[in-house]
Amino acid sequence: MVKTTINLDTEVYRELVNEAVVKYGTTKTLSRIINEKLKRARTSGRGDIVKKTAGMWKMKETGAEYVRRVRSESENRLRRILDE
Repeated sequence: MVKTTINLDTEVYRELVNEAVVKYGTTKTLSRIINEKLKRARTSGRGDIVKKTAGMWKMKETGAEYVRRVRSESENRLRRILDE
């Protein structure tokens, strides 16, 4: 178990204290309530947005292909300007 200090919004703190008293009868279980909520949030599917969105966007080109394309377009524009 790790001990740390966190700063809670007053309203959040009151809600947590109320929940601890209702559920366990004492405010000494505040850490237990917070740990339960954090574990639920982590396992409820909301925890890692990267895992949820991985693969949603398809890459049209690699970084190297993009650089080649941009350079080629720049060279073509420069040629047109110089040819005028």
